[in-house]
Amino acid sequence: MKRRMLWTGIAILGAVGFLGAALLVADHLRPFSQADQGQGRADIGGPFALTDHTGAPITEAALQGKVSLIYFGYSYCPDICPTDLQSIGETLDLLGNELPDAQALFVTVDPERDTPEHLAGYVSLFHPNLRGMTGTPDQIEAVKKEFRVYSKKVSAEEAGTTEYLVDHSAFIYLFDRQGHFVRVFGHGVQAAEMAAAMKAVRS
Repeated sequence: MKRRMLWTGIAILGAVGFLGAALLVADHLRPFSQADQGQGRADIGGPFALTDHTGAPITEAALQGKVSLIYFGYSYCPDICPTDLQSIGETLDLLGNELPDAQALFVTVDPERDTPEHLAGYVSLFHPNLRGMTGTPDQIEAVKKEFRVYSKKVSAEEAGTTEYLVDHSAFIYLFDRQGHFVRVFGHGVQAAEMAAAMKAVRS
């Protein structure tokens, strides 16, 4: 309840921060809009070596044999991340046993604060099967590059808050059972749309 009140109270700040990030990275993210319209697969994804919220190592091999949703964000995100993660959790609920090989991964862009222990408590707020992923700053930078993710630390002074924020792109990636990128969903996508797209994945 306290966390929900915090998100609501600073929603405007989060929206403003996200808008700033979106304007800064419009050119960087242009290929995603083409992929989303079915005009061909973008070159998104690649090798990574991270740690999940249980402390276990996780690599790109985790995508094999699974229909995967992957989202980049951070646990201290005031509004954007909670909204998208809630949609991801609802998607998994909608799929139920209909797509047993579905999975959802949350990769932090704030490894300084998002330790495995911290992520364990955070991801459980949205779905018991949501898997949190973190790593060293270098590991996070490497996976961001592979997935074309933008993020930039904003100091507390710049943000006008007591804690620093992280401006970041907010896209949900869909990967097939071969670990290949299929499409991207934008912020605010409905769970029903993602569930339908996941069930439509053939390979």
